[in-house]
Amino acid sequence: MPTENAAMKMSFRIPPQCESVTGEEPFVPARHLALEKPKRSWSLKDFGYPESFAEEAPFPLGVTDAFRVLTPEGVDALRQSVAGLVKHRRSNERIANYVRGSIYHSRFVRDLCLSEDVNAFMAELAGRPLLPHPMALYQGHINLLPEEQAKDVDQWHTDTVALDYVLLLSDPREFDGGYFEYFQRPRGSAIRALIREEGQQDIVKVDFPAAGYAVLQQGNLVVHRASRVTRGTERTTLVQSFIPNDPSFLDVSYLQDCKPVDPHDILYSEWARYKAFLSARRLQQLMEVLPYKDDPTMICNELRRAIRDVEEAILDISDPTDARLIHFGQDALTDPTR
Repeated sequence: MPTENAAMKMSFRIPPQCESVTGEEPFVPARHLALEKPKRSWSLKDFGYPESFAEEAPFPLGVTDAFRVLTPEGVDALRQSVAGLVKHRRSNERIANYVRGSIYHSRFVRDLCLSEDVNAFMAELAGRPLLPHPMALYQGHINLLPEEQAKDVDQWHTDTVALDYVLLLSDPREFDGGYFEYFQRPRGSAIRALIREEGQQDIVKVDFPAAGYAVLQQGNLVVHRASRVTRGTERTTLVQSFIPNDPSFLDVSYLQDCKPVDPHDILYSEWARYKAFLSARRLQQLMEVLPYKDDPTMICNELRRAIRDVEEAILDISDPTDARLIHFGQDALTDPTR
């Protein structure tokens, strides 16, 4: 089990090339938060995962129903911050219109994502202690309405994070379509259903009652998307990611998934810092729990396990090959190179 010292937090840094949003109001939990538990949630076992697999997963949760996070004042303040972030929007073959690294630019988004009130609430829903994802590029991701109406907001995929919430910032009465949808099947079964164009009865469309509501999911194990908007001029969500607060968990993030998405002058340094953080936690835990034994093989194996993330980061960053963001949208399913 992780010790108190092992549950360290990674220091936050803002790259010097990132400018700040101006004119934001300060984040005030008492005014901006309205945390209400969902009426229902579904475990990994409810998705059809074997019990043995679910017990070993980072979290027991599959997905929740929509639940309230922000007050109307909180929604307005966050929308004001997003308005100052849209100039940083980008696009790629999977996500048509998005902003990454928003916590570098926006103090309000940063304080929301790092809020102890919110994080403790999400940990209770998830079923285990957690930390905001230490890699800042994974915090406060914003999806915007695609400029081409025929495109999905985000195509079918699984996340390369262990846990995240999707927070709606737009009034759902002002647009049609744009559903947050997920397959209530295990990941492999859901992907096969997409390829075969079957299993529509297992697709769940989440009903967001209003702006300021969110869904929490173990996105690495739940196949999901945001469908295309058929009416309206705005559909904005914020996605916040987490890792388990346990040094022994197996990281599910991959640099190859970030290379087509993030600017490399920030990405590579963030990846190195993130992997160093994971190894530092494991080394701290090792110093506290390593038994006294005349067993060089065991001790060396424990050391190798502790520094595995740093060694992987060196290989990842040194790899010159291009990467493509994995998804299961129509383009991916018909592309023979995938």
